[in-house]
Amino acid sequence: MKRSNSMRMMLLVAVISLITSTAWTRATSLADSGLTRIRFARGATSGEVSGDLKANTTIRYVLRAAARQLMDVNLSAPEGASLKVTTTGGRRLTPIEGTSGSTGFRGYLPYTGDYILTIASGNQKISYSLYVFIPVRVSFDRGATSDALEGHLKANQGLDYILRAGEGQVLEVNVTPDEADVPLQLIIYGVDGDVLRSGMGEGSSFRGELPTSQDYIVSVRAGEQATDFSMDVIIPQRIRFKTGAVSGSVFTNLPAHHTQYYVLRAMEDQTMQVKITPDDDLELMVYGADGTVLKEYSHGGASFSGELPSDQDYILAVSAGADQVSYRLRVTIR
Repeated sequence: MKRSNSMRMMLLVAVISLITSTAWTRATSLADSGLTRIRFARGATSGEVSGDLKANTTIRYVLRAAARQLMDVNLSAPEGASLKVTTTGGRRLTPIEGTSGSTGFRGYLPYTGDYILTIASGNQKISYSLYVFIPVRVSFDRGATSDALEGHLKANQGLDYILRAGEGQVLEVNVTPDEADVPLQLIIYGVDGDVLRSGMGEGSSFRGELPTSQDYIVSVRAGEQATDFSMDVIIPQRIRFKTGAVSGSVFTNLPAHHTQYYVLRAMEDQTMQVKITPDDDLELMVYGADGTVLKEYSHGGASFSGELPSDQDYILAVSAGADQVSYRLRVTIR
């Protein structure tokens, strides 16, 4: 028995020695290979490097990232330059179909570890800049329809977020700087490249129906002035009536000081009635997807009845006060 234990110990030591040696060798090879490591600033979701490159030469950068993160890389350089993204073992990464070319890459990472970004100059000397961003995943709490985030932007800096949503869902994003006169740019697009908000003079709020089921990237950009900001991301739960029915209802629990969002389709001149029971310590807001407000929180408590002004989606926001509430929401449209 003692001899068996001794053999096991020798084998364990050998395995540990092999692992340690392999890890040390890999670290040494990376350090000695002329790679430049890209590190994001604290709290940032992106980084940028630039330089000059002689004709027919390459330069390699290394970046550490986590499994299943989305990484977006863009090379700005004269025609003829190219970008390659690989594992440390040399395997080229597979981009999302239709999103990447010779100077760009967008794709999900297969493992947690280092990745190599190689720039080739082609037949001429070049000046280049390489921009890399890895957005932060936004995940709602179980059963929730929104999330509130906060961040800080330095001047001319951006922060990037990513969230999963389905075809036909309504996405609403509202970004508010701490100081009202500080301009912010909001950009929203799918990982397939479909742009929902370009950020060109369109304000810092968005509301729209999503064209496909996929991840969507939400980027917030600052101008010449640094600022703190808050961002509300909302994906309302869609209420659907059974075939032939004129009403539908949902029952749920709502934590204190939280808001639950619902959306339903209705037509011009129809009458919509919304009733919440019990309505103690609850408030209701009703507005159209076009921004038309039919009922503010401060008027009429937790019920609504009114004629609808147009054909569109209507959003119902139910907010709780100081206590958790269980309630039933019933909507009737005639």
